[in-house]
Amino acid sequence: MRISHLRLANFRNYGYQDLAFSAGTNLILGANGQGKTNLLEAVHVLATTKSQRTNRDEELIRWDADSTSLSAEVEREQRADIRIDVLISRSGGKVVRVNSVARPRVLEIVGELNIVPIWVEDVEIVRGDPAVRRRFLNVEISQVSPEYCFLLARYRRVLEHRNRLLKQISHRGTSDEALTVWTEELVRYGVPILTHRQEFVAELAGPAKEAHAALTDGDELLEVAYRPSFDVGEDIEHGFRRALEELLSEEIRRGMTLVGPHRDDLAFLVNGYDARTYASLGQQRTAVLSLRLSELVAVERQIGEAPVLLVDDVFAELDSGRVRRLLEWALPGRQSLVVTTEVERLPADLLAQCRKYRVRSGVVEGMQ
Repeated sequence: MRISHLRLANFRNYGYQDLAFSAGTNLILGANGQGKTNLLEAVHVLATTKSQRTNRDEELIRWDADSTSLSAEVEREQRADIRIDVLISRSGGKVVRVNSVARPRVLEIVGELNIVPIWVEDVEIVRGDPAVRRRFLNVEISQVSPEYCFLLARYRRVLEHRNRLLKQISHRGTSDEALTVWTEELVRYGVPILTHRQEFVAELAGPAKEAHAALTDGDELLEVAYRPSFDVGEDIEHGFRRALEELLSEEIRRGMTLVGPHRDDLAFLVNGYDARTYASLGQQRTAVLSLRLSELVAVERQIGEAPVLLVDDVFAELDSGRVRRLLEWALPGRQSLVVTTEVERLPADLLAQCRKYRVRSGVVEGMQ
């Protein structure tokens, strides 16, 4: 899978830009604040319909414009080639098109362009709140499973209704038969979500262990495990129902649903210890790099071709050995868009092979 052309109009600090990328490594150079990461953000929006940096679509529009448009021509090995367009306006919201046909639901384009990003902020996946890790799982699984997108949307709707009803019951002090209905719906959509997550994490665990061993020269052992908010036991559905029954009085008292996929977590253990609590910042960064590298393997297995890799200037915090090992693991056999301010940190043989671009004040130019 590769992006052959990327076109931007009034996106962030870009006026108009039309870029042709090579099928291999594309190195994007420039000083801080010039717009390098904005290019990767644009690809992320085209792949997932959302920015990884903001929940407000209006922030993606250039300050002096009323709208922004993004377009990518995508060549794929297992499916027909496509063109994806996203238009965001200050007054009309967001419109998504695939091959010039409007998609009524923006989530319908998720999975058309598969990416694996490596962001500087990824360390929060290890050391941040559980919500960050759940968001990671939701975004990445949605790319390879349209069913998961549907289940997640339904689950969130059910959860909202059930929480509202719990608050009403708490205030009235009386039961409501509707709670049983919403509880059944919560289980109906929650169980397959949890199953998808368990299977995805199981796919990540082995490659993450291998990648971490490679990045640390075998000095550290990384384990990645899914942590449900209730005792699953031998049957997820039975365990979920049992937990909801046992916590019902507390849920009514607090007016919220206390167990389910919205309360689950992802655990990282480095040499047997919880990385969030006991690992150094360097160990946490290496753990999340290993996670992203394992995602490359897992996504390729599921879609039958290599996803596009996005790398956002993570090299400054790695020694030269880890930089080389990271690139040797990540780059071969796939298209990569690699952003950096410090070209001297990269191996000379990589620089000789890749296509280079220079970004200055929202203008991208090819380099010899």
